[in-house]
Amino acid sequence: MDKIVSQVYSLQKETPGSFLKFCVILLVLIVMDGQLTGQDRASQFQRQVIVGDLVGRTDLRDLRIETSQGSFPIMSHGNGKPFVVFSRSSNEVVLQFYSLRGLTDANPNTIIIRLYETERALISALILDEVDFAVLENEVSAIEASKSNSHFLPLPVQMTPNTVKLVAYNNRHPLLRSSKIRKAISYGIDHGYIIKKIILGGKANIARGPFDDDSPLYNSGMKSYRYNPKMALQILAEEGWRDSNRDGVLDKNGEPFVLNLYYQKGLRIDVAVSRIIKINLIKLGIDVRPKPLAKSEMNDRLASGAFEAVLLDHTFENNIESLSDFLSEHGAMNYTGYRSATVENYIRFYHEATDPKRKKTLIKGIQSVVNEDQPVSFLYFKWLTHDLVNVEKFQNIRYTEGPRRGSIRPFEEWIFRQTDGR
Repeated sequence: MDKIVSQVYSLQKETPGSFLKFCVILLVLIVMDGQLTGQDRASQFQRQVIVGDLVGRTDLRDLRIETSQGSFPIMSHGNGKPFVVFSRSSNEVVLQFYSLRGLTDANPNTIIIRLYETERALISALILDEVDFAVLENEVSAIEASKSNSHFLPLPVQMTPNTVKLVAYNNRHPLLRSSKIRKAISYGIDHGYIIKKIILGGKANIARGPFDDDSPLYNSGMKSYRYNPKMALQILAEEGWRDSNRDGVLDKNGEPFVLNLYYQKGLRIDVAVSRIIKINLIKLGIDVRPKPLAKSEMNDRLASGAFEAVLLDHTFENNIESLSDFLSEHGAMNYTGYRSATVENYIRFYHEATDPKRKKTLIKGIQSVVNEDQPVSFLYFKWLTHDLVNVEKFQNIRYTEGPRRGSIRPFEEWIFRQTDGR
């Protein structure tokens, strides 16, 4: 449209006439453009990949997409992106590639990312062939979708290392300022039962801190905070929490211990985990109230500090920067408001150190401090997630050799089994 207006404006400048003549020409071109655009869209969108995702897992503002030219944020401007955002709404984004070498009629040129409210809705879309690709963390969901629609092959994929399920506490909140209270909550959550009950085959490790035991930075000397309700009740009593009116909920100075727990909306695993946490903690007299949130709202609440506890996933990289981002009082991702002078000193000592062994010792020291303070309750490291791909429609989906063997190729490298894309 901007191009049309520009062309007509140039024409009007070159051949001055009445304003009415200008408007008539513009109107005719707009109508013609609408007709052509409709035809173009029909042909362009034949070569599309529809990606299904969940509102509770994905904030479109932060979403990145892998391409053959690298990873790019969808919503940012410039940066040499090889695609344009054709349209977007709160639950859908349409991308069109325009500058990819080797792109042919056998490759997709359009990616539609569509967000669903619940995992059940996403599974239904897979069963009905309304999406071509989705990631399902719940193995039960992946098996259900593939059994109901043989077009889809569930591809087990190793989780990114150090991706941990955790409960993040607002350390600034009056209920949660004390590390003793946070430790009591950690003792009150049955980590082992969550893994056994929620993760098919128990395919997860109990988490003690930010790094899994496969990490070279893992500190094996930390407490596991295995389920110990007796210890939890003892700590709560020492901190002055009693059920003075015998209503089943602890209180202190007339205030009941009520904890709002936000979790990622529509994810089966998160719904189940939050339910188990509620059941575990009500036995201690803590009234947990799980509330689902879209990822965009969760991010807003984390950024503003408008939360008490949040169940989420976080990936730590094997470096000091990742720890600092999440745990330092100056960290960009320190949503909990956690502050520790010891952690700050260890981070400073790390940057001053030159000996690799000392650096590693300091990182392990940070883990020990965090393990003692419990600004978050680390729950588990899940081993696998599952990619669901319509193998009836596409080929050349995964890398078959090299360091990325087995991982999903960028969508524009996929090949339609029928070159017309239908």
